[in-house]
Amino acid sequence: MAQLHLEGDHIVVRMGVFDTMLSVRSTIRVPLTSVVRVFVDPFVADEPRGFKAPGTHWPRLVTKGTFHAEGVKTFWNVWRGENPVVVELRDAKFDRLVIQQDNPEAIVEEITRALEALS
Repeated sequence: MAQLHLEGDHIVVRMGVFDTMLSVRSTIRVPLTSVVRVFVDPFVADEPRGFKAPGTHWPRLVTKGTFHAEGVKTFWNVWRGENPVVVELRDAKFDRLVIQQDNPEAIVEEITRALEALS
């Protein structure tokens, strides 16, 4: 599973070896100033993904990689749509990150506190 965490004033997503093979990406770094909002959305996995470039998608099992849909570029890293954290971005390589986490509420709270500290 990918690990989503804070490193200084950046959100960092680090993929494990298997995730890197499926998503064709090992690390994503995004400045906190690019974060519009962060939240848990248990239904985000029901959304259409668009076309993958590059990535892996097996319906109802795995979505990993970069997907383009309706002008939105999203990086996905989820198994079975469980525990997804959604990070909406501006002025970044991706418009959204959708990353599965063991404790999604805790990471959302941590990032929200960091965003409030920037204000």
